[in-house]
Amino acid sequence: MSSQAISIGHSATHGKDVELPSIREVLQELPGTVAALEVRTETIDLSKQQEMFYNLRNIVEQAQAEAENAFDLKELHSTLEEAEASSKRGYRNAQTLQSVCEILHRLWACESQYLVQAAEIIANGSRDPSWRVPFGQSGVLKFFLDVISSKDKVESNLLLHSLRVIGNSCADTNENREIVVEANYTLAIIRYFLDPDLVFVAIPVIYNICMDYEPAHAQIAVNRTAYILLKLIKDGAIEDNEALLNFAYDLIELASEQADGIENSPDGTILLLMQLAIVEGLEFGHFSSLATALAAYLEKEKFQNVCVSHKMVEGVLDVLRRSFSVEVDQSSAEDVKAAAQLRLKTNQALAEVSASPLFAENYPLDSPLSHTLKSWVVASEDQLQICACVMLGNLARSDEVCRVMVRELKIHEELISVLNGDSRGAVLHSSLGFLKNLAIASDNRAALGEAGIIPAVSRLWAYESVPQVQFSAASIARQVTISSVDNISHLLAPLSQDPDSPAHQRTYLSLLLSLFEKTDSTPIKTEIGRTVASICRTLSPMGRGGDSKALDLLDRLFTLHDGVAMPIGAMITQTKWPVVRSEGWFALALMGTDPKGCSAVVECLHKTEVTELLKAALSAEASDQVQVEETGEQKEIHKSQVAKDRENAFVLVQGLLKNESGALPEGYRGFLEDLAKSHARFLKASAEA
Repeated sequence: MSSQAISIGHSATHGKDVELPSIREVLQELPGTVAALEVRTETIDLSKQQEMFYNLRNIVEQAQAEAENAFDLKELHSTLEEAEASSKRGYRNAQTLQSVCEILHRLWACESQYLVQAAEIIANGSRDPSWRVPFGQSGVLKFFLDVISSKDKVESNLLLHSLRVIGNSCADTNENREIVVEANYTLAIIRYFLDPDLVFVAIPVIYNICMDYEPAHAQIAVNRTAYILLKLIKDGAIEDNEALLNFAYDLIELASEQADGIENSPDGTILLLMQLAIVEGLEFGHFSSLATALAAYLEKEKFQNVCVSHKMVEGVLDVLRRSFSVEVDQSSAEDVKAAAQLRLKTNQALAEVSASPLFAENYPLDSPLSHTLKSWVVASEDQLQICACVMLGNLARSDEVCRVMVRELKIHEELISVLNGDSRGAVLHSSLGFLKNLAIASDNRAALGEAGIIPAVSRLWAYESVPQVQFSAASIARQVTISSVDNISHLLAPLSQDPDSPAHQRTYLSLLLSLFEKTDSTPIKTEIGRTVASICRTLSPMGRGGDSKALDLLDRLFTLHDGVAMPIGAMITQTKWPVVRSEGWFALALMGTDPKGCSAVVECLHKTEVTELLKAALSAEASDQVQVEETGEQKEIHKSQVAKDRENAFVLVQGLLKNESGALPEGYRGFLEDLAKSHARFLKASAEA
């Protein structure tokens, strides 16, 4: 990668008021590591220093005759990663290194010129995996950790070799990594990211400490490593070194996985992630790290609020859009899968951001972002469509906003066109969810019906591969028919206008009832029952008032739909939602008061367990059937519900006795009369009490 200039999209202008502190400012806010080294005041003559150095060198050479004599910075990655099984080569004796450690401390104390040479010898030897554990056990590692943490001025070459020892000693060696993390030496190493002569070794050393070692991940997150590396990349400090970039992007992603550690990261972290993610020519691996980190940061409420209040949501949209143009190796199943996962993560982040109460305040319907999202509703990429539906759906949280979306933006027409197309299940589900929000505003229901919402969702009632789509499609049928005679008319309209076609005698409700018969899903069955109940609640009072249209629709409801009361029965027999059960009793009572609906009720009673529940609802003990564990307010609510169920059950019995016209099976009328008498006695006893 030759350049890191921002040249795509427009998010570089977003978040311009977000502070991007310098790396030095960020580091100044973090505590330092106290180095436990001798005060450098000891005086040792030069010949003695030389003798000490030769002794150290002899010890090392005797232990490893083939020690390397040179260090190629370009090979740092391979030397740090090299990890042969130590059991094959044998550990060096830690006791042998005790004298080495003592010599190092004395050379430090007298500021010996031989200390750099000694450090280089040990650094070269540290390439051998068998040195790692002994370095930690003997104190050699601790010495060099203290050197890089020292407040004294330390020669650059000594720092270089000290970092080499640390990096190589920690390769695949958790025992040594623990030494580093325990005293927060990672922060001391991170400070050298600012040194252009040492950043090239300091970054790989941190990488080596972190690989497969969770405590280090957490520590670098707390030490704001992600922000520091992002700032280095953005400022072009390491752009010419591909290996360092690889380390940096991996560390950024590792740090972002630490939920607790990223809380104190500067607000500008997410801005840098967005800006870098949309750089032209960015390779997929680097993009993946940035997008993954961005999604992780946006899981935090702090960064959600920062993103919204500083108008950076457009930047996240740019990242999602960029995910479709970044070059992915299509021959790599792993990369293709990773790209899909990134889009899902980014979409989830956008969903969380748009759910924030601040979102609607900062991004009204007339904002450029809303217009972008509207255009994505019919985009060719699934994840853009899903993003648009979820985010605009989160905006649709008030009746007024929903009215504007339908009346002025006509967004419901685009959503319905999606339902009528060949979109995949996830897109259909998100579109249906958005439409359900729009349908909550009663003013919108007529417009949705006129736009063909019923025929559009009816084809999805057979969408067996994704039950969530079936459920949402059934739920919309209920939502749009609430108090809407026109939409009930659409639901009861013939499937064919040809009088000679068999489909002329079938309606869209017939298709919904077919789904009821086929599905094993209690939520879907219940939702279909609630749709039928909604129809009854709207039409029955109007029919009793003599409304001709309502009477015609009731006639179609009961004459064209065998088993129309069965979904109501399912509402009553389900045990998960007491409120739904009560709703079912009310709807069944409404049906029973209609002469034509009476036959449907009788069929329901005959084929389900509703009869037994009816008997239980009207029994003298019904009002006392309160769960033992319920107390106080819960008991009162339960008793109130039982009383309502009893009342509706009694209305049902009365309606059946009045309207059954011979529809009741032999002996069943007497059973109902007994129930009515029993209830009358209950009412009398209650009044006397």
